[in-house]
Amino acid sequence: MRIVLGIAKGLKYLHTEIEPPFTISELNSSAVYLTEDFSPKLVDFESWKTILTRSVNASSSIGNVDGTCVQPNSLAARPLDVQGNICAFGVLLLEIISGQPLICKDKGLLVDWSKEYLEEPGTMASIVDPALKHVRDEDLEVIREVVKSCIQTRDGDKVSMQELCAMLENNLDITGSSELKASSLAWAELVLHNI
Repeated sequence: MRIVLGIAKGLKYLHTEIEPPFTISELNSSAVYLTEDFSPKLVDFESWKTILTRSVNASSSIGNVDGTCVQPNSLAARPLDVQGNICAFGVLLLEIISGQPLICKDKGLLVDWSKEYLEEPGTMASIVDPALKHVRDEDLEVIREVVKSCIQTRDGDKVSMQELCAMLENNLDITGSSELKASSLAWAELVLHNI
């Protein structure tokens, strides 16, 4: 559950705590790296490809940000898809809990075949990856509610990462990790890898 909360806090930080806000262009399981102590790190290769391409093709001056060449305003020109990140976060939670890929040859799309488990309280235990040990039913209910909030499509019911983080922080059992709850950066620092 630390990984789930870490990803949520990292996204909350990117969406609401930095200026300008930042989104992960392709948020999926490949965009989450784990450290030796299982702290999640978010990566966004696609954004850096875009930034570096713009920098190389630009005729204006190129700046240096933390050792990376960047054209002025290249981050500002990037589209911001906060709701897309939130939906992808819900799908990512399904991947983590079920251990299943986005598309399964036998079952089809993960979001489609998991819907019946998302609708009924108490049914998430049926899809939990057997490799996950000691998953509490109460935590599964929280995850179920968060996933439903993320992947719902009605425009009036949009949820923010701040709300999702609060749901996770206040309801998941993260025993032994309370000292890390205070800092978003302690949970999920953004690591942008240069390729």
